[in-house]
Amino acid sequence: MATTEALDSDISNLRDRIAILQAHRANLSSVLLSQPHLSTRLEQRPVPNERSRRNAAKLVQRQSTRNLENIYRACAGVTAYKVKDPDPCAVDNGNVLGVRIDVSIRGQFVETYHVLFNRPNVAHKTMLKIHKHTIPPCIPLQPLADRWIPVMRKSAEQPTEQDLVRFGRRLRKELVSWHMRLDALEELRRQAQVDSQSTDKKQTAEDSALGTVLNAFVSDDEDSEEEDDPVEQTGSLRFTRIEADNAVREVTAVWSNGRVGIFKVTKDGEIEEAVVRERDGSRNTSLSRRAIGRVEELVSGLR
Repeated sequence: MATTEALDSDISNLRDRIAILQAHRANLSSVLLSQPHLSTRLEQRPVPNERSRRNAAKLVQRQSTRNLENIYRACAGVTAYKVKDPDPCAVDNGNVLGVRIDVSIRGQFVETYHVLFNRPNVAHKTMLKIHKHTIPPCIPLQPLADRWIPVMRKSAEQPTEQDLVRFGRRLRKELVSWHMRLDALEELRRQAQVDSQSTDKKQTAEDSALGTVLNAFVSDDEDSEEEDDPVEQTGSLRFTRIEADNAVREVTAVWSNGRVGIFKVTKDGEIEEAVVRERDGSRNTSLSRRAIGRVEELVSGLR
């Protein structure tokens, strides 16, 4: 007699198998309904079952609309849609215009962001205001909104000019640039053989230990005398930490000998300013000059 654990395992395996088959069926249906001449063949009459033909024509039309939407999402990157706010007290009867921004890096979609707009004044149907959004805090959303979709003042009689298309383009550029800088940061850590997870954990441990260092009566000179030089221990100079702020506009690199470099990154991924200091505080001008360039080439340029 089978145990309860064995029955649960069999049921779980069957559910996984059903999910795989359903996904495979949906994929085959999409391929079949996307055939270029299928809609033309369905228009041919007479047919044995007119009702089945109409149902098939509706499915083909639905799949064609979905394919067109996917093309716009893949090529344009910014698409609009309409949703309904379920709040009974929502402005403009709950009518909401959504803007979806798809970000793709290296041929793959990495994230999708949404910005929802409503009409605070029904008298001015073209005036929009940001209602909700999923944009990260490090993206300058409000400055872009103030520039391209300014909100009309209550005392003004004429509505201000808004440009939703330029707002979407500029916002998408900000998001794509941010994700490209994040991807470049991960590439730097990979080249330097620095684990991003261990770096984050170390930073968290340092932040949590800030309150305990106040009672430690140990100077930096004593620490440096007690600890051996990591270069003498390993025999080679390497990167121990590569960090950045949330916007990846400032990258900090730490070497195993105590050398620290701070690099200012533009939105397009160019390092425009660099400061590299040795352990004693002196500035290394040679490495500072070599760091200027693309952020992806930072590790190779500093070696």
